[in-house]
Amino acid sequence: MEILSFTIDDKLFGVNLSKVKEIVEGIRITPVPLTPEYIEGVMNLRGDTVSIFDLKKKVGFKGRATSPDIILCNIKDSLVGLRPDRILTIHEFLPDALKDVPSSLEEKIESKYIKGIVQIEEDKYIIIDVDELV
Repeated sequence: MEILSFTIDDKLFGVNLSKVKEIVEGIRITPVPLTPEYIEGVMNLRGDTVSIFDLKKKVGFKGRATSPDIILCNIKDSLVGLRPDRILTIHEFLPDALKDVPSSLEEKIESKYIKGIVQIEEDKYIIIDVDELV
């Protein structure tokens, strides 16, 4: 399994690379009134309108995500943009390395968005289940 890793509030996260279409930067976001707080707005991507989620707000942290880059993911037959604090790199691991989420972590992050935790070298990454974000 491969993940694209990134940070939210200095915590390490990842999403399944098979869900990632591309990473874009410097795209203008148009705010949309009366949407949930975690939706930054929409962007025009080659003629398609794409909703942009602030991952920091979506998973339960305070503040706004700070990355100029947006991860475009295929989620339930839709393209959605996810803004983290910082995009890192791609990691590969065996599927059986994915472990359950400790209950202490579930108190801090919306557990329904978490697929599990994987340790890669000395670092532990929280794997987000992008299908649950929508």
